[in-house]
Amino acid sequence: MKRRSILPFVMTLAACAVLDAPLAQLERWQKQHAQQDFMAIAAEPVVAACSPGKGEACARLHGLKAEACLALAFAARVPGLACPAPGAREAGLLACAADAAQAAEKAAGAFQPAWRMIRGQARLCAIENLPPAMAAPEALSLVQELSPLPDDHGALLRGRAALVAARPGAGSNAARCAAARGAQAEASQGLTLQPNHPALRRLRDDATARAARIANCS
Repeated sequence: MKRRSILPFVMTLAACAVLDAPLAQLERWQKQHAQQDFMAIAAEPVVAACSPGKGEACARLHGLKAEACLALAFAARVPGLACPAPGAREAGLLACAADAAQAAEKAAGAFQPAWRMIRGQARLCAIENLPPAMAAPEALSLVQELSPLPDDHGALLRGRAALVAARPGAGSNAARCAAARGAQAEASQGLTLQPNHPALRRLRDDATARAARIANCS
């Protein structure tokens, strides 16, 4: 009687283990997310089996990591401030959230508003901590990146990014004026959707005041 090689069977099991690695990590991370154990998620890399374009489980893994990193970054935020202290950027939490959100969209293979919002929020807070001349081009790039977001939250993020590019020292008066007007336009757009939105009202007022302080910006 011939003995059959068990090698194909072993190789099949190994293949299944690789294919199931994202699902196993996803199950574990979902439990940790429900328990708000964001530190554990942020500290662990997404499994190597999740190379770009690997599907829904991988997209959700990257999305959970983005949420965890952003939650940790904002955990020590001073009440009333839109962004955490510079320490969150220095610890890499904002970059972690932005990169993971981008990876989630790539794995999903399509624009995903929730993950684009996370990336936008993380990038904006990192940009706001930069010197004005360095922040301006990054802020204008972010405005374009957030252009697919149609709601009031998207308008708020784009407007805040545009306002960064209108700061003193961010560029020429003409460029700063255009950025301030862009922030005003975003605030107005958002207020048509949510007329009583306090952050959008504050953005509109800040943009108007910024424009008034720029020479020949009328």
